[in-house]
Amino acid sequence: MKMSRLALAVVLAPNLALAATDTSSYELPPLVITRATALKAPAPASVKVIDRKQIEETAASSLIDVLRAQAGLQIRDTMGDGNRAALSLRGFGENAANNTLVLVDGRRLNQPSQAGPDFNSVPLANIERIEIIRGAGTVLYGDQAVGGVINIITRTPSSNEAYIESSIGSHDLEAYRGHISQQLGAGFSLYASGETRNTDNYRDHNNANYSNAFARLRYDHDSGHALYEYQTVNDELLYPGSLSLAERRADRKASYDANSNGYNNSKTQVHRFALEQQLDNVWTTHFDYSQSDQDGIGSFNYGSFVSPFIQGTRIETFSPRITARFDNSLGNAEWLLGHDHISSDYEYNATAFQQTLRDWYTQFSQSLGNDVTLTLGYRNSEADDNNKSEQLKHRDNEDSTSIGLSWQANQQTRVFIKREDVLRWANVNDNAFTLPDVVFLKPQTGVSWESGIEWQDGVQRYQATLYRMDLQDELMYDSEIVNPLGFQGKGANINLDKTRRDGLLLESERQLTKRLSIGGQYSFTDAQYRAGSFKGNDVPWVAPHSASAHLSYEILPGLKSYVEAVYTGNRYYSGDDANSQQKAGGYTLLNAALSYDYRQFNSKLRVNNLTGKQYDAFGFINSRYPAPEEQVQLSVGYRF
Repeated sequence: MKMSRLALAVVLAPNLALAATDTSSYELPPLVITRATALKAPAPASVKVIDRKQIEETAASSLIDVLRAQAGLQIRDTMGDGNRAALSLRGFGENAANNTLVLVDGRRLNQPSQAGPDFNSVPLANIERIEIIRGAGTVLYGDQAVGGVINIITRTPSSNEAYIESSIGSHDLEAYRGHISQQLGAGFSLYASGETRNTDNYRDHNNANYSNAFARLRYDHDSGHALYEYQTVNDELLYPGSLSLAERRADRKASYDANSNGYNNSKTQVHRFALEQQLDNVWTTHFDYSQSDQDGIGSFNYGSFVSPFIQGTRIETFSPRITARFDNSLGNAEWLLGHDHISSDYEYNATAFQQTLRDWYTQFSQSLGNDVTLTLGYRNSEADDNNKSEQLKHRDNEDSTSIGLSWQANQQTRVFIKREDVLRWANVNDNAFTLPDVVFLKPQTGVSWESGIEWQDGVQRYQATLYRMDLQDELMYDSEIVNPLGFQGKGANINLDKTRRDGLLLESERQLTKRLSIGGQYSFTDAQYRAGSFKGNDVPWVAPHSASAHLSYEILPGLKSYVEAVYTGNRYYSGDDANSQQKAGGYTLLNAALSYDYRQFNSKLRVNNLTGKQYDAFGFINSRYPAPEEQVQLSVGYRF
């Protein structure tokens, strides 16, 4: 399989760099991996941290813009607006949304259904940093942390500030956003933000109207903090639907009459209470409680068949934790013990489901001397499923373990190896639409191995990672399987035969001068069936080859430029498990941005898909979801 010259340059560019001329002020961000709990022991994992400075350099307007070029990440976007995409880590295709866990300050964004996390609910201006933990994270993070974890850490300003911003862009985009932080005295502080966005989007019948309000009251004291958060999100979206090959050739922006009634209007409210209390020099306790309530109405269209729906999702999460840090005869040690209790109620028209997950987990890290750290973990997971409509109940239990070694060979070099069990429970959607002889699906289990090496100093960072993941009973929607209860006699959620993911990640970052930095990555993903009628075939909609490169340059004081190229290789269309159809072609996207700061004013201009490349954001064998061509967005802000 050949790669384009541009894609090859993506991989090699950072290694062809000239020597730095002035790098004394450059520092790499610390690798601090959290679950709303700061763990000091080095994580035996492939990790990437994107800090606030790097986010601002991209002049991005959405979280997806920031993540699109990251190593090992592939994105599926059927809505076309870049805010409702599914993220894939470790080579998952159509089932990506439920195999990558997304957290905001430790709170799960993943749904108890097949719907992906709502990235709309995380305004980019609220984010302090993003931690991408690639590979299995079941022991520490629980259900759905199969391919990896994306942990978003929000900002906690320490001074008074107010900011407003206005944006206009392609497809009649208008957006207004702002935030305010205020120190109230006596340890209390307030942070509030809001955003509203309206756009027609690239395709017909794809209008989106969105608003988001967030507030946090926080109290800090000498030995910890407590906080309360409230968020409300209103999201209205028209569905453009897929296009047949002939329809796409005629007009890739079109939404035909068969899709003219598709829409989804939802309202979400979230309450969260969290506290951290240091008991003494060894023990620290953490408590996190959240409640999410989402109600929606809409309609999915399938040709001449219209399926209106009323939907409600309520999630209650309770997660206490305790950590201890102490020294023993071997060296530094760290112990974490936690409990996750997640209760989910899901209603869809006349059907009602409930799922309760009860997990206990622990992780112990021990320094063994010579800068070697051993990490051991264990999780016991219990799932109760209740199909209220059919009066059916089911209980299951699974154990997961992990073991990892991290060796700081010298000041610049870190080596790690890790083995971990993975787990994903069938969610309420999975169990609601199965084959007639299946009442409840089996949990998805497996084993993940990975090893890597990282080298970094004050001006550069290089990382290489190898991994293998073997899965049993992988959960997947099969649109072609014969099912007398399915639409037109086909389609059901099933447990797949054995699958395997092998992969390689190569990453590099280098600060060439005080004003110029470059970076790049190459990802190889081999996702295959290991058994059954499709043994040896590739898993559809997983590109074996992907790569990216970026360059950031300060043209003048306050005026910065950013350019990136993102390559996605050939892959089979979703549903082509037999690998019998022509592949979707590979493509390279060019994105560019300018940002300017002058005193209290700032402005940024970003152009996505600079060359207007025509490609599909997602595709089945006989239908496609065309992606937008060039998109331009201009934003102007003022800081008080």
